[in-house]
Amino acid sequence: MAIQKYLNLITSEHQNKPKFNAWLSAALNKVDDGITATNSIPTAFDIDTAVGVQLDILGQAIGQLRDIGVPLTSASSILDDDHYRLVLKAKIARNQWDGTIGQIYDIWNGAFPNSALQIIDNQDMSMQAMVTNLTDNLSTELVTAGLIIPKPMGVTLIIIADTTIDEALYFGAIVSGGDITTITTQNPA
Repeated sequence: MAIQKYLNLITSEHQNKPKFNAWLSAALNKVDDGITATNSIPTAFDIDTAVGVQLDILGQAIGQLRDIGVPLTSASSILDDDHYRLVLKAKIARNQWDGTIGQIYDIWNGAFPNSALQIIDNQDMSMQAMVTNLTDNLSTELVTAGLIIPKPMGVTLIIIADTTIDEALYFGAIVSGGDITTITTQNPA
């Protein structure tokens, strides 16, 4: 009990008075409960440890709702905690992005340390992002939906996602329109 150190400060005259000790313990417990609740807030709302409603509150503060509003083929548009946490971290990183390709790689390596990204600046207000070895289909869809890789305003981002970059370049077909063009390839039959 955290209040014990305060109860030990009671003078010898009142140490053996049960009513006084009960009264003081009741008052100190109220304060101790408040301190315990206050101390739990940083952990409850830490993006790495938050779950459920706490993660939703963080999402509101960050500006990214759990329902990403993009139709997905592998899951609901309402993300589970792990994928939502990934999107929130990417949103924070995109908001702090300095506009360099080098920092895109830093953001990527933080989100997907075991997968590869290659950025090509086409020097014509477009860039290509070739993505390989993502952990699951939902992560691939989040990347191709434009929720992970930052891009400058007015620049078209062409995302090529597949298991190998060579196959993506060979079998991919660019679909025009919009700021983000996604090319997902499948192995030919």
